[in-house]
Amino acid sequence: MSLMWRLLNVSVVAALSLGAATEKDVVKFVKRGLSSNPDLKVYKVDIVEKIPLEKPKGWDAYVVDFSIGLKRPGGEENVTQRDILFVHDRYVAPDLVDIKTNRSMKTRIVLSVDKSFYDREHLIFGNPDAKHKIVVFSDPLCPFCREVVPKLFEAAKKHPDLFALYYYHLPIEALHPASVPLAKAIIYLKKQGNKEAIEKIYKTEFNYEEKDEKKVLAELDKKLGLKLTPQQINQPWVVTELQEDRRKAKKLMVRGTPTVYFDGKYDRTREMYQKYLPKSERKSEHK
Repeated sequence: MSLMWRLLNVSVVAALSLGAATEKDVVKFVKRGLSSNPDLKVYKVDIVEKIPLEKPKGWDAYVVDFSIGLKRPGGEENVTQRDILFVHDRYVAPDLVDIKTNRSMKTRIVLSVDKSFYDREHLIFGNPDAKHKIVVFSDPLCPFCREVVPKLFEAAKKHPDLFALYYYHLPIEALHPASVPLAKAIIYLKKQGNKEAIEKIYKTEFNYEEKDEKKVLAELDKKLGLKLTPQQINQPWVVTELQEDRRKAKKLMVRGTPTVYFDGKYDRTREMYQKYLPKSERKSEHK
């Protein structure tokens, strides 16, 4: 159970108010619950976003930011965290779990993106003034990314006035250690204008378990003729971009890849853009 819910010190499902809950009711509920703990001082509680759930219908996920002071023997410890509460009518719960799949709904919540994510540094294909904006967080060695991302590349390349594609890095090091040096290589290659090489990386098999950066770069050279050095891909601006992308992913509660947004909203299907392609290019289910 989350830190916030433990600190609230309430039962698993609690009542918010006499009628259907509002955002103000949720804020009051959290403040009241936290304030009831004598070892806490509540500084701030904000609703970041309210996300209606498709299933189960009638429930909303409230993403909450809270700042508190925890009394410790050595003084006060300031804590700022982000958490999720699930609300239906006048009831609130810390999580919802699908009894058939045992999957937590909390792990499926992703925040929307704002216009700050449409910056030229992350535009990889398409026109920045395109009608539709696509944002993707990707790991170049993630099997699902290697299915989805090349299609996004192709759509934005072929229809630059229809789609602008913004690419963010989220290498999952625990699963694909080699994806970290490859992500840094992509950052470097993009700066050099070598987008063709980036596309080829997504279509080339690599030893995803390799942890030695030099060996990953040697494999990149052998298979694609890209002679990159550790010094090139570890320049401060490269490392900073990767760190910033990871920070943004964490802020959005992005946990896996590929995570795709279409016109600011999380696209669970990763295929919303298909609806806007010329009819001859759409998949059959979108016709």
